[in-house]
Amino acid sequence: MIFILLCHRNFRRQISPLPPKIILMSPPFALFTIAVVLGSFLLPVDSFSTSSPISIVSRPKSALTRCKSTRGSPSIDNSDETPKHNKKKGDSVRNATGIRPSIHPTTINCIAEALLLRAKGGKRGDDTVIDIDIGKKDVQPLQIAMNAGTIAFDAIEQRNTAAAMDETTDIFNPGEAQTISGRVVGVVMRMRDLEQTLIEKVNEANWVTKYGEEESFGVLKGECRFAKTGEESGNTAEEVEKELSEMLKLNPLLRMNRAECLLALFIASVEQPTLEKIGQTVSGGSMIDFVDGDRIEVLGVA
Repeated sequence: MIFILLCHRNFRRQISPLPPKIILMSPPFALFTIAVVLGSFLLPVDSFSTSSPISIVSRPKSALTRCKSTRGSPSIDNSDETPKHNKKKGDSVRNATGIRPSIHPTTINCIAEALLLRAKGGKRGDDTVIDIDIGKKDVQPLQIAMNAGTIAFDAIEQRNTAAAMDETTDIFNPGEAQTISGRVVGVVMRMRDLEQTLIEKVNEANWVTKYGEEESFGVLKGECRFAKTGEESGNTAEEVEKELSEMLKLNPLLRMNRAECLLALFIASVEQPTLEKIGQTVSGGSMIDFVDGDRIEVLGVA
């Protein structure tokens, strides 16, 4: 019986998963971020998913119980030593169905934060400066990619901290963390191009201008007019950029709408074609189910 207990303890130690922070700082995470930056290539992250060891661990315990009963050992009847059921962390309904919580809200929040940082010139609340504008010629693209990865990493760490204090909150598994990081870095590195595409899509939909719905896509009327007529709109490019920065700082809903549309365009134009080409998937899938039908139609995404 002592031999079985020792084997059981060693077995648990061998299958214990690595802490999330160690996984995030591991070579696969770094390689994934670099791949997204340099080649718009998303590594298959399904291979990083880990299965729960609960069912595996429970078998040696039941075997030990059967071993006790065959030896005729008396059963333990001590109310103070009654085994307590370990509470499973996370949403019990989701755990029962196997459906993981969406990673889109965290990704969108990270992109919205990147937009806010760009509007503030990279200044964070702690007086540090983190360059996030790919349009700056005096900042290396690799540095911007690393800064974008920092935004994603901080958000994932905050989620893990919240999960440690709240039993209804799930931590992100390695595949989900890598997908979030890859999308944040991918959007930030293509932000100016994605914004230009977004404005073009909005200008093509006449009803958006007719009913003044530009802000539901996270863009300003001035941006749309300037894209159509240039300086004939009455504003210079610098004036349009200044107005956009002020509005992004003042209007969190505008930032959120813009972040959602940029992520949708990135998934549709970069992620989905790349994954289809290499025959791989990412954690949570590549469905664009976080924007309403009207915006999906205007953006031309699915």
